[in-house]
Amino acid sequence: MDRNKTIEILEALASGCSPTTGEMIENESVLNERDVIRALQIAIDNLKTNEPQTVSDVEIEETDIKSVIDLFKVEEQNPTSNKLVGFFLGTRKFKNETLVSNQLYGKYRNLYQKGQLLDFFTQYLADNNLTNRNNRKNNHYKEIDFFQKETFNRLSEKAINQLKEKIDELGILKTENLSEYVQNARINHPRAYESWTDTEKELLSKAIEYTNDLDLLSDCFQRGKGSIESCGQRMIYESQNLLIKKDE
Repeated sequence: MDRNKTIEILEALASGCSPTTGEMIENESVLNERDVIRALQIAIDNLKTNEPQTVSDVEIEETDIKSVIDLFKVEEQNPTSNKLVGFFLGTRKFKNETLVSNQLYGKYRNLYQKGQLLDFFTQYLADNNLTNRNNRKNNHYKEIDFFQKETFNRLSEKAINQLKEKIDELGILKTENLSEYVQNARINHPRAYESWTDTEKELLSKAIEYTNDLDLLSDCFQRGKGSIESCGQRMIYESQNLLIKKDE
């Protein structure tokens, strides 16, 4: 195993991710203990001590970096240094089609080596307080399998039309200075990347009492199925937690 691969694995562990899948490691893991994190960081620093300093040779447009980080967040991906490297070099095969079809995917292929970009993005994320550990979120809501269960729908045609009318009444606020990937997403889903308002969440909360059909909900809410599923899972998870607390 070469030095860069070793550093890549250690940095993934230090940031709380599996180096193989990129998934978050459970909070109870020994890898989240402070002394273990420090030990990993010392090992990383020692491995980098004799490496040539090439960070200053990397020139990636700030707008490109910010656009991709925003894209990762919208798609609920952790923008770790390893993922950013794989994205800009086009070497990481993301399952998310929105990522691999983005115009910036692989833009810097053949311009930089993996080790160069890994150092660059590690420093960039640290300098901008964007490290994975600083932005870790509770993802337990993703365990909610409501939308994976057998599809059902008890909404009448009239109720569906009423729901669509209420969604239309909300309007769209985010209309200026849209990035290309947002514009492309809105071709099929006009409300894509629009912030969820309390009113819209309330409409979704009522709707999922009668259906878990993501195709139907996507059509009604004019959003991608991933956005609807994520929002719905969060609401169900929070509702369940609230009930548990009341029973305690």
